[in-house]
Amino acid sequence: MKMNFQKIERKWQKRWEKAKIFEANVDKKRKKFFITFPYPYVNGEPHIGAAFTAFRCDSYAKFKRMQGFNVLYPQGFHATGEPILGAIERLKQGDPVQINTFKAYGATDKDIKNFIKYGPEYTARYWMKRWIEVLKLAGFGIDWRRTFITAITPTYCRFIEWQYNTLRKKGYVIQGTHPVIWCPHCQSPTGDHDRLVGEGESPIEYIIIKFRLDSGEVIPCGTLRPETVYGVTNIWINPDAEYIWSDVNGEVWLLTEAAIEKLRDQLKEVRIIGKIKGSKLVGKYCENPVLKNKIPILPAGFVDPNSATGIVMSVPSHAPYDWIGLHELKRNPEELKKYGVDPDIVKGIKPISIISTEGLGEHPAIDICNKMNIRSQNEKDKLEKATNLVYKKEFHLGKLKEGCGDHAGLKVSEIKEKLSEEFIKDGVADSMWEVTGKVVCRCGTLCHVKILKNQWFLKYSDEKWKEKVRNCIKGMKFYPEEARLQFLNTVDWLKDKACTRKTGLGTRLPWDKEWIIETLSDSVIYMAYYTIARVINEKKIPAEKLTDEVFDYVFLGKGNLNKISKRCEIRKDLLKEMRKEFEYFYPVDLRNSAKELVQNHLTFYLFHHVAIWNNPRYWPRAIGVNGFVQISGEKMSKSKGNIYSLRELVKNHGADVVRINIISSNEGMEDAEWKEENIKSFITRIEFLSNLIKNWKKSKRHSLKNIDRFLQSKVQQYIQSATQNYEEMKFRSVTQNIFFNFMNDVEWYLDRCGGIKNCNKKVLFDSLSTAVKLLYPLLPHVMEEFGEKLGFRKFVAISEWPKVKKSLIERDSELGEEMIKQTLEDIKNIQKILKTKPKQVHIIIAPNWKFNVYKKVLKNKDKTFREIVNLVKKNEIEYAKLLFKKIKQLPDEFLGRKNQLKVFNEAKKFLKEKLKCKIIVEEAEKSKLEKAKNADVIKPAIYLC
Repeated sequence: MKMNFQKIERKWQKRWEKAKIFEANVDKKRKKFFITFPYPYVNGEPHIGAAFTAFRCDSYAKFKRMQGFNVLYPQGFHATGEPILGAIERLKQGDPVQINTFKAYGATDKDIKNFIKYGPEYTARYWMKRWIEVLKLAGFGIDWRRTFITAITPTYCRFIEWQYNTLRKKGYVIQGTHPVIWCPHCQSPTGDHDRLVGEGESPIEYIIIKFRLDSGEVIPCGTLRPETVYGVTNIWINPDAEYIWSDVNGEVWLLTEAAIEKLRDQLKEVRIIGKIKGSKLVGKYCENPVLKNKIPILPAGFVDPNSATGIVMSVPSHAPYDWIGLHELKRNPEELKKYGVDPDIVKGIKPISIISTEGLGEHPAIDICNKMNIRSQNEKDKLEKATNLVYKKEFHLGKLKEGCGDHAGLKVSEIKEKLSEEFIKDGVADSMWEVTGKVVCRCGTLCHVKILKNQWFLKYSDEKWKEKVRNCIKGMKFYPEEARLQFLNTVDWLKDKACTRKTGLGTRLPWDKEWIIETLSDSVIYMAYYTIARVINEKKIPAEKLTDEVFDYVFLGKGNLNKISKRCEIRKDLLKEMRKEFEYFYPVDLRNSAKELVQNHLTFYLFHHVAIWNNPRYWPRAIGVNGFVQISGEKMSKSKGNIYSLRELVKNHGADVVRINIISSNEGMEDAEWKEENIKSFITRIEFLSNLIKNWKKSKRHSLKNIDRFLQSKVQQYIQSATQNYEEMKFRSVTQNIFFNFMNDVEWYLDRCGGIKNCNKKVLFDSLSTAVKLLYPLLPHVMEEFGEKLGFRKFVAISEWPKVKKSLIERDSELGEEMIKQTLEDIKNIQKILKTKPKQVHIIIAPNWKFNVYKKVLKNKDKTFREIVNLVKKNEIEYAKLLFKKIKQLPDEFLGRKNQLKVFNEAKKFLKEKLKCKIIVEEAEKSKLEKAKNADVIKPAIYLC
């Protein structure tokens, strides 16, 4: 009979809610555990990508609750920034992608009209309600009394104002002039979470080398490698692009329209003079301002008019793109003729080698292009790979050669800043900022870098602040451990970050109301708000009463309770209750999120905690990091149309099946993958366990056999491995061990016993009860159902986590069953080879002397063979020699002779039924069979007749 997962899930969700088992209250008698999942944006419903991370949190919370912890797992929602406003704007424009995305999440045409009509707050609350519905349907154990929504919940906005007032007092918020990624439409900095495209991209400074025409105009070339100016052979220009002669701070520069917009936003005065097609400049010569030699301007379609100045200097010895560009021009002389340029112009161009790098040749770009068989500019993927390989190696290992002036012999990794300063000081270069990759704002506008004056920044560059974060990281746990280095690297390179913007939803900067606190900047210590949100929500404390004084008392223990209560008109008992909630539940014991947040949100989370709380007692204790979710090998994205709604998946397969299918697909920081084809195998296993639990009472036996001791012993190992794997968030390992290996052992147990009626009733019940508890964090609803059928008197959710009983660990019993399994398999293989069905099978146990020799060899495996020979009798030398040859492969554990005889005699009936023939177990010394001499300590001899 097929299981109705949805019916089971609704049943247990109602019972959980009625019993309020997921509501966490202060309980000094119990240890607390505070776990959080980053609050999601309310611009749609949860999809399987977000669910992967959230399920990991929820399963871990369920595990810790069973360990006896008082688990607080709250959930808020995020409306700050541009995502919701951008979505509404796209709806107004009739954007089919946005409309279809909302419809895919269940919004109707009427809902979409209401989003446009009633605006962002209505839309945010609509999607928050849908999120809560889905999370409840999926079986999340969340304390919903503590829910809020950023930018819209007034009391939360007050909390953010307190946070920034506190940071400013401590000198962590400063006003200054810095480059930021800027949306020209929104007229605001665009943080990671305000982007449709380009999360993780940041400003990067280009050096602009001023090549000059004979008439004095500047041909500005942007580069990240100013040292390569010594190897420039020509200039590349896009012949099809339109360029503009522009007055830039008193000099005439050749620029693209995109470059002009960027430079104007980077504190440069730019005045347009006239326009010219790129093709008109092909064939002209300009002067290298450093070497003073003349070089030609040549055409190249790979030059992007939107990147930097839209003009590129060519260094063919060290840049694969440049070498291929020259190579193609030499191969296709007609390409130059159409611009009225003599093809001979490129014949004399020879690559100039300026960097010596161990492991690379004289001309690295040429070598790697030949090695990778790159022949065309159209092979962009190959060219990108080749460029990265050469640049990376030259940066870390390269030194400048002769011909680089006073800089010859210096390391490339140490020269960039020095050269840049020198060139700018000498007037041969300037600088401009670019984005490390394409960034598109949620409003749909392409972003660029703008240098802002009088902007508010978080002073992440402060070395003392960084050192506090490093100390915090030192005392934390990371799952997986390899994530620790990523955090330390992020702390090292992190620079000042704009924390305000002009548009979008959010909290106004308390001392400068024209600014709104930016998306990521209000999302760093909100975990502290969870601890008091229940009191605020239940007692309906108004926002205006939550002054900085109140938060100072609740979170920092500052101020006089009586005076604060009187001034703020909040009862003393409520203030004390909030303080008690914070003191009990803080710090956060585990925060889990996806790996793309390591370089921003998760690291900011650490910075702000060490800034607000001087005492390490309140600092985060652990962070879990996981990969993305892929669908058919591709990362999920709206543009690819491969977003899987969690609601639909739960509706189609059931919450537990969805949970275990995604949570077990990978672990660590490897990407997970939703595989529909795996669902059948999970359901088959669940139904196997269901059938077993339904019929377990049919077991009648009470005597204890080796097979019973085997299962008891294996169960202890599974308890140990599951506990360790759950503790390290290795859900894939848990699933493999408990859901498959454990169940395989149970199947073997049933088979060995000859069916459920012949099982030991207590052993079977204990094993099934343990399996139910170990699987609960992965399959909560189903395991509650199974627990009820087994007669559990309380929820599995609050049952005690199984503990290892060392007295039940019997390796001999396990070794015995392993020998029976292997022997059965060996007999079947012999049958296949002989193609016959035997009437009887002899299983011959090795003689006692072989066991003695095996022990001696194993005990002395670090000695020489000559030394071992002296320990055995003359007639035992050949066997000792045989063992010594495979000394490294010998198992350290083996079953003693007496136990082997006992185990195989006990299994005779089982083997007889399996092989349909008579089974004879005999000792080698007493056997008359020639085969008896082959009997070994770890493998009995087998004879079929």
